[in-house]
Amino acid sequence: MTNETKAVIFDFDMTLADSSYAIHHCSNLLARKFGLKEISREVVLAGIGLPIEDCWRLYWGDFKDEWLSYYRNEFRGVEQTGIRLFPNTVAALEKLRGAGIKTGVVSNRRFASRVVESMNLTPYMDVIVGLEDVTNAKPDPEALFKAVGKLGVGAGEAVYVGDTDIDMQTAVAAVVRGVGMTTGNFDEEGLAAAGAWRVCSDLIEVPGLFGLK
Repeated sequence: MTNETKAVIFDFDMTLADSSYAIHHCSNLLARKFGLKEISREVVLAGIGLPIEDCWRLYWGDFKDEWLSYYRNEFRGVEQTGIRLFPNTVAALEKLRGAGIKTGVVSNRRFASRVVESMNLTPYMDVIVGLEDVTNAKPDPEALFKAVGKLGVGAGEAVYVGDTDIDMQTAVAAVVRGVGMTTGNFDEEGLAAAGAWRVCSDLIEVPGLFGLK
């Protein structure tokens, strides 16, 4: 089956890395600054995968450019230093790339390349598409179409790996096989209902889907 899969593209947050604690911490720093209600990590997990504007509307019922400007200036670096790769992220990427499979990231983060670089993952990526590169956020398939096009593969030769229903809906819309990860806020049933082709609990399982040991 390996020769049928030429590219595996990943979401970033809660797929390649656990960003929930860092986002939780920085969101509450922002809340204290602007007199907003502090939120739980569970609320943060429910918002991960959405563009930041939609996350904050979920958290606080509102979004203001002033908040975003302050967050970027004061907390973006703090957030990135708190993000941790999942234990088998690099091993999974190395197995895929060692078999000649191209890898990349498609994220609803703006400037996703920066956080990928901060995690020392840039050498493992053939393409990175963030929200600034497209007009429409996931689950619109625009970003995934763009990544597949840049990689020079067909939709049937690509797989998209993500942890949310939005990721699986994106894969379905792009006619790409979706692999759901239970490392975020969705369980196997929820990911399957959203259209997952396969569901995994650890990234090291992903290469095995394509016959790689």
